[in-house]
Amino acid sequence: MLRNKVPVLFLFAALHLLMFSTAYAQVPKKIKTIIVDAGHGGTDAGAVGQYENSLRSKEKDITLAIAKKLVAELKRQLPDVNTIPTRTTDIFQNPREKAAIANENHGDLFLCIHADSGPLKTGHRQIGTRMVTKYKVTGRGRKKKKTSYQVEEAVYEYFKMPLTRNGTSVWIFAPHKTSAKIDAIMKDAGNFGPDVDGSDSTFVEPTSAEERALAMTKAKRYQERSDKLATFVNDEIDGTGRPALGVNQRQVGIWVLQATNMPAILVETGFINNPDDERYLNSEKGQQELAEAITAAVKRYKTLIENNNAATGGGTAAPEKPRDVKIIPPVFDNRPIKETKVIQVKSDKVKIELYDDGEIDKDIVSVSFNGSMVVESRTLAEKAYTFNVDLVPNKTNELVLYAENLGDIPPNTALMVITDGVNRYEVRLSADLKNNASIKFELKR
Repeated sequence: MLRNKVPVLFLFAALHLLMFSTAYAQVPKKIKTIIVDAGHGGTDAGAVGQYENSLRSKEKDITLAIAKKLVAELKRQLPDVNTIPTRTTDIFQNPREKAAIANENHGDLFLCIHADSGPLKTGHRQIGTRMVTKYKVTGRGRKKKKTSYQVEEAVYEYFKMPLTRNGTSVWIFAPHKTSAKIDAIMKDAGNFGPDVDGSDSTFVEPTSAEERALAMTKAKRYQERSDKLATFVNDEIDGTGRPALGVNQRQVGIWVLQATNMPAILVETGFINNPDDERYLNSEKGQQELAEAITAAVKRYKTLIENNNAATGGGTAAPEKPRDVKIIPPVFDNRPIKETKVIQVKSDKVKIELYDDGEIDKDIVSVSFNGSMVVESRTLAEKAYTFNVDLVPNKTNELVLYAENLGDIPPNTALMVITDGVNRYEVRLSADLKNNASIKFELKR
């Protein structure tokens, strides 16, 4: 009996891997389903207008109003796309529940609507005066005497000052936050696995290294597409005349971007504690303008993706590179190099120690050398992260620093201590979310 089962088990395993590979490698041929999420809701009010004379707006109400207009606009301009809101009323949803809604509906795109805020300073002003009694002590011992007197004292009132910052920003998940994204991809891909007992409920948990590598490839593709859509949204916002604050990567706090098995962006539509932004976000005109701008960006994205897929025969992934070669995301290469340092070394084997330069402020970087990733999403610290590179003779070898964030104190700064066995060099590089920095090595034996 066992001899008869072996080929069947082998076939099952091969089919399982093939299905996973197909699920991971392929991308949607068309954008068929868009999920629109109105941030916060119910008992979670989100940010609240708190400055003096504010409208006392609640973020949950603003996001719902904009999301409803966005859903309506997407349905009007893209009638062939299924647009699904996560909520249509004032209810609370855990972020995991929101992500589950998106994944269960097999969304091709996740649009999350929020409103921004920030810490408010306290101001004060004099509103009058009052007479207060104070005491003066004179003399010592038995001659000590305490007398009272009246003085006029200012009376102040305190209030919250509004934010001066305003505008719309777009956020995507940070590259080093891919673990939840990979888990979402793997879990969703598991639903394609064959049912062992013929039931619909069987879930095959993907655990192999190959499956996880394929999921990582797909997560990187989602990162690239999220960045592309976010750039389109920022462009469209800029076209309205509103301050467009760019595409950003938040390091914490956006579970729905990390745990959705699809490209995902979050739009911080405006600052609820800025008077101009608060009025704009509460107005029908402002809400509709934002909905139309985001819709225009989605249409550009949809055209780009579907045209690319048609040109490449349906959107299957490029042949997988050997596992020991780390693929550089296109967003890495798309940034220009604003700063280049050139050093001459005497050996083709170079040791590099990577530190945070100056104050330790949670800078995160990736590093490539001659087109291959050598450091991926590393948080810089006081303690060195050490790696080695082999220079190619008769060639200018280049090491590129890529900022994954700006840390607590922009820009992203790194100190590289370079040793070639003879000399020691200290090189300081600075990068941001728009520009890379590099070191070029010249081998002089």
